[in-house]
Amino acid sequence: MRLASLFAAATLGTASLSAGIAAPQPEALPEFKTSVRSLAVFKNGLGFVFRTGETRLKDGWAVMEPIPPAALGTVWIGAAGKAGPVREVVSFRECQTRQLDAISLSELLEANVGSQVILEVAAPGGGVREVAGRLVSAPKDRAAEDSLPAPRPDLRPAITPQGAQIVVIETPDGLTALNRSSVTAIRMGPGASLKTTVERMVDRAKIRLAGNAPSAEITLAYLEKGITWSPAYLVNIAGDKTADITLEAVLANDAEDLEDADVSFVVGYPNFMFADTLTPLALQQTVSAFVESLLRGSSPSRAGYGGVMAQSVAYNLAYAPERSAFRPEDTYSATTPMPGESNEDLYFYRQSGVTLKKGDRARFTVFTGKVPCEHIYRWEVPDSMNIDERGRSRGDRPAPQDESPVWHSLRLENTTEHPWTTAPAFTVNGSMPVAQDVLKYTPPGGRNTLKLTVATDVRADQTQVEESRRPVEMYGRPYDEITVQGRLTLKSWKRESIRMVVTKEAVGEVLQSGQGGEVTRVVKRLSAVNPTCEINWDFELKPGEDRELTYTYRTLVAR
Repeated sequence: MRLASLFAAATLGTASLSAGIAAPQPEALPEFKTSVRSLAVFKNGLGFVFRTGETRLKDGWAVMEPIPPAALGTVWIGAAGKAGPVREVVSFRECQTRQLDAISLSELLEANVGSQVILEVAAPGGGVREVAGRLVSAPKDRAAEDSLPAPRPDLRPAITPQGAQIVVIETPDGLTALNRSSVTAIRMGPGASLKTTVERMVDRAKIRLAGNAPSAEITLAYLEKGITWSPAYLVNIAGDKTADITLEAVLANDAEDLEDADVSFVVGYPNFMFADTLTPLALQQTVSAFVESLLRGSSPSRAGYGGVMAQSVAYNLAYAPERSAFRPEDTYSATTPMPGESNEDLYFYRQSGVTLKKGDRARFTVFTGKVPCEHIYRWEVPDSMNIDERGRSRGDRPAPQDESPVWHSLRLENTTEHPWTTAPAFTVNGSMPVAQDVLKYTPPGGRNTLKLTVATDVRADQTQVEESRRPVEMYGRPYDEITVQGRLTLKSWKRESIRMVVTKEAVGEVLQSGQGGEVTRVVKRLSAVNPTCEINWDFELKPGEDRELTYTYRTLVAR
C-alpha cells in the first residue's frame, strides 16, 4: 500500500505538470527524400549518382537528406520543370530524439524522473538498504559543447565530456544524492516508463528555390566513392571457327540503395582531378581539414591548382608534389587508372531496372555474342642485348631469357557492336576448362589474342652473333656501332599444320629481315639513338617442317 500510494501521488503530479507546460510547436519545413534514378559506375571505385525527389515548399524552402561525401566540384542541386532555380543550399546538424527500450538501470532512472520509486542501494558495510521517494534527477552523461575538432587550441569547447555519477531522490527527510553505481535495483509502479529517449546529432540539408512555386521536383547529382564494377569474360571455343563470348559485370555497392535504377557500367578512364578531395558542402570534415587537403593535393596533375589554392589561403606556402598524401580516411585513390584502362575510349554498358541495397553485390550479363576465332601459335622473342634506346646498359633489370615459349593462343575478332573492356577471360571448351588470361581492350572490328597453353610440341630456338663493331660518334658522344646477325629456328611435331605468328623485338636499326618479315618501328624518342623495332612473321608451319627466320640489325652502345 505504501508503494501504491506513492505511485498514485506521482501520477497526479505528473499530469498537472504536463498540462501546465504544453505549448504549440513551430511549424517545420517540408521534408523530402530523393531516390537514385541513374548511376554511372567506373572500375576505379567511383560512381556518378543522379537522384530526384518531389517536395512541397514553404516560402521556397524544404529540408532533405544530408549532402553525401562527394568529390569536390561535383555536387549539383537543381529543380526540374517550371520551378525556380535553387538559390541556396545549407548543410547543418540537428538533434533528433528516438524512443527506445531501456536496457540498463541508468536508462530506467533517466526515463522515470518525477516518478515515485523505491531504490535498492548497496550499503557501505555490506547488504542493501531501501530509499523511497520521488526521483528528482538522474542526469545523463555530459557531452562536449561541439563534436567537431577545433582548429585552434583556444577555441576548444569549455565543457568537457564527463560521465554522470549521481541520482537525486526526494524523501520525507529532504533531498538525497546517491551514487548511481550503488543502485542495484529499482521498484516502480505499473505505469512506469520502460522507454528511454536517445538523442543524436544528424546531418541534414535545406534548400531554397527562387519564386513562389508550391512544390518542385529536386534533382541531385554527384560523384562519390564506394561503388565499382568488375568485368569478366567467358569464352567458349566448342565451335570450330567461332567462339561464344559473354561479358558479365559484378556490381559491388557500398554507397547507395538502388531501386529500379538505370545503371551504366563505364569503360574507360575519364579525368576526375578531385575525386580524392571531399566537397566542403558535406559535414564529414572541418574547414582546416578541407584546406589542408587542397594544399597537399592528391596527384601530380593537380600541382597547378594546388599552388594557386596555397597562395590563396596561406603565406609563403607553395604546393610540393613530394608532399602529396591522401586523407587518413581514404582507403584508395580514384585519380589513377586501373591496369589496362588508360587506353580505352569512354563507353557505357547499360542495365535497366537495377534494385540493390547498400552493401549488396549483384551479377549482370552485359552482352553475349558469337565471334570469329582462330587458333594460332605465337612466339614473342624479346630483345636480349639489354641495351636501351640511348645506348646504355639496362643494369637495373635482368636481360630477358634467350628462350621464350611458343604459346597456343586464340585470336578473336570483335564483330559485336560493343567494345571489349580489359578484363579477365576464362576460356572453356564446352564443360571443360581450358585457360584464363586477360582480354585487353578491343574496339569493334579489332582483333586480340588470348593465351591458352604452352605448345611443348613446337620447338623454338634463337641464336645471335656479333658480325662487326666499329667506333662512331653521335651528338658529340662516343659509341660502339655493333652489327648483329640473328637466326630463329622452328620445328613442329604436331600432326596438323599450324598458323605461326612470330614477333622479334630489336633495339636498333633493322638492316635486313628475311623470309618476308615485316618491320615496324614501335617507339622513337627525341633522345634515342636506337629505335625500338619489331619484326613480324606470319606463316603456316607444316607437320615435321623446319623453318628458319633470319634478321640483321645495328645497335649503338655508349662507351
